[in-house]
Amino acid sequence: MLEIVTAFLGWYLTTQIVGFAAMPLTLRYFSSLPDRGYAFARVLGIFLVSLVLWLGTSYGLLRNLPGGAWVSLLIIGLLSLWPVLQSEGVREKGPILRLRSLVRFAPSPAYVLTVEILFLVAFAVWTYVRAYDPAINHTEQPMDLMFLNGIWSSPSYPPRDPWLAGFAISYYYFGYWMLSTLAHLAGQPPEIAYNLGQACWFGLLVTACFGVGYNLYRLRLLELGTDSETGGTTDRAEDKRWTGGVLAALPFIAGLLTSTAVALTSNLHVILEWLYAQGVRIDGLARIVDVYGFPERSSVTGHWYIDSGWSWWWRASRVIEDVDLSGNHIEIIDEFPIFSYVLSDNHPHLLAMPFVLLVIGMALNWYKAAGPEAADSAADQEQIVEEATGWWAAFSTKMDSFFSAIARPIGPARLSLLIAATGGLLFLNTWDFPPYWLLLILVAMLTGTRHSRDAAGGLHQALTRGSIIASAVVVGALLLYMPYFLTAQSQAGGVLPNLLHPTRLPQFLLMFGHFLLAGAGLLFLGWREQRPSAAVLGVAAALVIGLPLVFLITSGLLSAVGSGATGAAAGETDGLLTSMVERRLGRPWTFLLLGGLTTFSVGLLWRRLTDPGHASRATTFVLSLFAIACLLTYMPEFAYLRDNFGHRMNTVFKFYYQSWLLLGIAAAFAIALHIELVVRRFQPDGEVTATAPVLGFVPPALSLLLILACLIYPVAGAYVKVKSFGTREPTLNGLDYVGADELAVIDWIRSNTLPESVILEAKGGSYRVSSARISAATGRATLLGWDGHE
Repeated sequence: MLEIVTAFLGWYLTTQIVGFAAMPLTLRYFSSLPDRGYAFARVLGIFLVSLVLWLGTSYGLLRNLPGGAWVSLLIIGLLSLWPVLQSEGVREKGPILRLRSLVRFAPSPAYVLTVEILFLVAFAVWTYVRAYDPAINHTEQPMDLMFLNGIWSSPSYPPRDPWLAGFAISYYYFGYWMLSTLAHLAGQPPEIAYNLGQACWFGLLVTACFGVGYNLYRLRLLELGTDSETGGTTDRAEDKRWTGGVLAALPFIAGLLTSTAVALTSNLHVILEWLYAQGVRIDGLARIVDVYGFPERSSVTGHWYIDSGWSWWWRASRVIEDVDLSGNHIEIIDEFPIFSYVLSDNHPHLLAMPFVLLVIGMALNWYKAAGPEAADSAADQEQIVEEATGWWAAFSTKMDSFFSAIARPIGPARLSLLIAATGGLLFLNTWDFPPYWLLLILVAMLTGTRHSRDAAGGLHQALTRGSIIASAVVVGALLLYMPYFLTAQSQAGGVLPNLLHPTRLPQFLLMFGHFLLAGAGLLFLGWREQRPSAAVLGVAAALVIGLPLVFLITSGLLSAVGSGATGAAAGETDGLLTSMVERRLGRPWTFLLLGGLTTFSVGLLWRRLTDPGHASRATTFVLSLFAIACLLTYMPEFAYLRDNFGHRMNTVFKFYYQSWLLLGIAAAFAIALHIELVVRRFQPDGEVTATAPVLGFVPPALSLLLILACLIYPVAGAYVKVKSFGTREPTLNGLDYVGADELAVIDWIRSNTLPESVILEAKGGSYRVSSARISAATGRATLLGWDGHE
């Protein structure tokens, strides 16, 4: 146990140093957020230190070794601190006053303490869980360890693929690189870094979620003129003492709700499993949702933890089911974050999540910075252009205004960092890039309308800014991450129509129903705040619902009359059109629900884009997240990305995973918003007391109850996964399950062979922990590891 505590404290201290090194930069970059980005400091620091080490290694300036990692940390620390120490009024002060000048940018002590406690508790709790379930010996864990060891043992570019000798890693491996960088700094080997890193990432996820939720709601209260630090602006303090206290706590409540919804809770299937385990008869409900394997593979146990086997918590990640034309089951993956942590695979979708939240925080900072005060400077810039004389002066002034407008109001340096972080998602988990690329485009467009003096000019500027940001992010990412793209290969083979597999509505609601209840409340309040016209909604419906229908009908006709080589139904083309029509007419509800939600969200955003008025900007930002989430879940209803799986399993998995994060944020905000409305009903002079009917509070309240009920999943899942704790000696060594003689072989190879050495071991099929284990544990390449994965 002492070794575990020592390793934990070393890793914790390392993350503190990395976060502290990036803190000055964080406080300056996120200057428009209420918390000045404090919750994102560790995430930003890990990203920047890892990026510097990777770039330095790629161009031969640094070595991927502990010394190179510490040099990268020093570089980030100096770059972070230098602008602050050189700023006006600070240069003449002594070192003590210089450091004190940084403190004035920090958030309140209560907020700092909350973030630090959240990170420490989440990190410590999951370290405890991993210590009792450390073995890297199931599912795709050996592959994750292989990537980590391959990077760890590659001091120069490119990192070698241990399962394909002579080749570089061809995968989005930046998350593994980050783990390796922290392992170098903390002095821990990969088999321990695997478990400590996952626990650390859990802490990063919880705190980053808290930061997003807190900042969103604090911005809303500031828009209303309510000081969330004091609880209100009213003079009737005696009448508002308790309501003001609740309002002051709402940003903290919103932050905790966001962490709970995104990082801790599960989908609704766990409620069915728990009820069935207690002997409650739910046969009718089970037939309606029709989850594969439930309840026939479940048991009535009477245990609070449901069952001691894996099946119940694993089944929650497979509630969506497709069926081929012969009636055979087709597995669809619908993971969510806490399932990934209970399973404990360190895949890119898990490793990327804190950095996705970093991008959301950056986008929110940009959106907040482009407030009404920024519009005044934009109008002044337009006036300068109008007054310029001479064609060259007018041209150069116009170009200067054009490019400065793109970075307004955060500045070119901050915009560059935003592009680097967003582009880094291509390197972290390529699937995550499109939704947040779209988010930046929306933010650029929404800020553009506030920088013009008329509606037509605002819309033109919004479209211009959106298109330029779209191009700038792509070009910037390609240039910055060029060494990665030189070795990366993709299995994607284009887009195919989803002709035969509409998602059953009960299964979809089992996955996202608790979030959609609160999301409906958000849309309703957004509609009451600013209503789109019927014409706008009609055009949005034609685009959002009409175009996919045309795509499906056209694809179905072409598939039915063609040779059947499109792969739409695994070669079964007879009666394809008939089967498509029957299935689509028999199960239209998920398509219609998501099409309707997306249409309504787009309509609300269009109204706020063309006529911002006095609409809440925090609500507008959350509506953007909700619209993107609806679009991500909507797209697999009519299309999927062609890959090695041959059907939509991976597309649903990757799109639903990001939708979970976005819907969780939106649901937490909506619940907090309704709490605020309830509180304001008790204020004698409140102007918002009757903004929503009583019945409007029911869906968010039910959403909150379901989110809290699903918290049984992480507790029972972790309990079962580690077999009730205490059944084995705890350790963080992921190779502790390996026999002593084999461990001696692994240690000998590490100590007595060069990193570029090639070993020979029998190739094996995927998911076999006994296959290619030496190469995965040492980073020394074998000729071929898991053939299916290579």
